[in-house]
Amino acid sequence: MTIRELGEKLAGPPEITITVLGDYCLDKYLYIDETKDEKSLETGLTAYQVTKKALYPGAAGTVVNNLRSLEVKTLCVGVIGEDGEGYELLSALKKIGADASYMLTDNRRCTSTYTKPMRKNSELNRLDFKNFTPMSKQTEQKLIENIYEAVSKSNALIILDQFTEENCNVINSNIREEIALIADKYPDLIIYADSRAYINKFKNIMVKCNNHEIKDNGGVLYEKNKKPVFVTMGEKGSLVFDKDGSHEISAVKVEGEIDICGAGDACTSGIVLGMALGAPPQTAALLGNIISSITIKQIGVTGTASREQVREVIAEL
Repeated sequence: MTIRELGEKLAGPPEITITVLGDYCLDKYLYIDETKDEKSLETGLTAYQVTKKALYPGAAGTVVNNLRSLEVKTLCVGVIGEDGEGYELLSALKKIGADASYMLTDNRRCTSTYTKPMRKNSELNRLDFKNFTPMSKQTEQKLIENIYEAVSKSNALIILDQFTEENCNVINSNIREEIALIADKYPDLIIYADSRAYINKFKNIMVKCNNHEIKDNGGVLYEKNKKPVFVTMGEKGSLVFDKDGSHEISAVKVEGEIDICGAGDACTSGIVLGMALGAPPQTAALLGNIISSITIKQIGVTGTASREQVREVIAEL
């Protein structure tokens, strides 16, 4: 299947359901009006005045946001806290039409949150909330049940392993073992994992990494799992490793100011959607590059791409 043939499949709403499992975060943008700076009487420091905020699903939620913009039915599976950020995250997921019925809340956890102060269209030091302790066995067992229920209704499963604190978040060692079992139970299910620190610990599934160092080991990862390996490399495009070796996939040229926040997640959305629609890995990777080229042109927000925008770019290739 060529990229133009894949584009034709996007002419109508794709009859695809994708489960997104992993670390869901709230992206909280705080927009500062620099003309309203005040000096704190207590500390003498400048008090920034926030005049607007925007809330988006982040991390695994960014993948969901992209899939929903592409009109894909999306099932969300993750764990959040019983806190205000959790309420805002669920509201943001429901607002974009995602199915959040498989999300779990746990009052012993905090909702992972990226607080992003924005000043003059630039992001200042981020303020993060995340978990540094393991989830309970009870929550883990319920999570596993929800994963199985969701994937039984899905064409594909995306795993987003966001954090580097081992066994402190949703994708821990036990969940990785369950994912390997799911791959055995559902051999036709497209399963794809994106992990910042533990990509080598996934078994029998497709994997993606944005670490440039992995390009020297992509073939090794393919031989380990016998599934395609995707490596994103920003403006240099991406690499795909499969049974035929390695393949360079060109980036789509973008001019002007860009914001690369969420570009990797946008690419993930395109790759998995493309494969769910029957495209081979190389064509799916190009779709991922196209979608990320659209999202990075959206400054100061977590960008998305519509099917119409994607088809317009394909027509210009």
